[in-house]
Amino acid sequence: MSQAGEHPMISVVIPAYNAERFIRRTIDSVLAQTYRDFELIVVDDGSTDDTREVVESYGSRVCYIYQKNAGDGPARNTGIAAAKGEWIAFLDHDDEWLPNKLELQVALLERNPELRWCGANFERSCLHVRQAAGDTEKLTQTMAGRDYFDNFFTAVATQGCALVTMTMIVHREVFEQVGVFDSCWALCADFDMWWRITYRFPKIGYLPQPLGIMHLDAMGVAAARYHLAGKSGDDARRLVEKHLKLAEANGMLAEFTPLGQKVLRKSLATNIFHGLKADARNTARQFPTLLPWHLRGVAFLLTVFPKPTSAAMRCLVHLAYRLGLKRDASRGRLYVKKADG
Repeated sequence: MSQAGEHPMISVVIPAYNAERFIRRTIDSVLAQTYRDFELIVVDDGSTDDTREVVESYGSRVCYIYQKNAGDGPARNTGIAAAKGEWIAFLDHDDEWLPNKLELQVALLERNPELRWCGANFERSCLHVRQAAGDTEKLTQTMAGRDYFDNFFTAVATQGCALVTMTMIVHREVFEQVGVFDSCWALCADFDMWWRITYRFPKIGYLPQPLGIMHLDAMGVAAARYHLAGKSGDDARRLVEKHLKLAEANGMLAEFTPLGQKVLRKSLATNIFHGLKADARNTARQFPTLLPWHLRGVAFLLTVFPKPTSAAMRCLVHLAYRLGLKRDASRGRLYVKKADG
């Protein structure tokens, strides 16, 4: 941490791709922060719209960097390389921070100088529904006055900790020790990054009150493409397989296993919901030690006739929304047209 009496410089990194319709709201939320010791870096990942013009209209308040299209992970790496700050914070081009986000996180980190990274709860917004991703009251009770969780894996898997990239702030020395975002992932570069950090720095600072807003109805073409690719679960399977080995090698298999199971269950449910018979059965076969036999059996039964099963599940979810029985912002995007048509 900085010397006594000094506040640390925060480098805010925003990867942007065809973001002209959303990036102004995102940048404004950073410039409105009550904490003022920051630099803002926008990495344009090969946009073909007017993203550059919008970002450059802010003048010297924003550092604009252009690169050929390579994905969010490489764009974040470009931002990390250009960063001058002691700490690096991340924000996606279509989301926003609440005004006290950086101030509260810096205060937490200054109270706990041993911490090397920090996250926070956030809100999901879609179809006029806005709700906290994690139960703020329960999280506050679970933390019992502490500023951190002892292990990222167990915090996310079993303690209700809601974490996404847009709330993360990481000391630059972490990337020097662990490495940066791996460009081999289409979807899971951020998950892989946080999991790799956990082996070296398991303790993570956390604020249970929401400090950012994830706009699920601001999905652009690139995000929609990645969302569709995620249905198959290929990246999820590769990610869990990789980290089962890393967790065992780092003596954290017991801590990682519940999180691996959680990721696979979600991937399996997505396969079944979209009628992807081969992918669902691949997941069930590949992880017999993580997925219980009865769950694997259900997966096989529900994919005997995958299309009717998928249609029935979609109808049930749609009916629940129509009747007002389900108001979940995280699922509302199923009924939103893609932002770019």
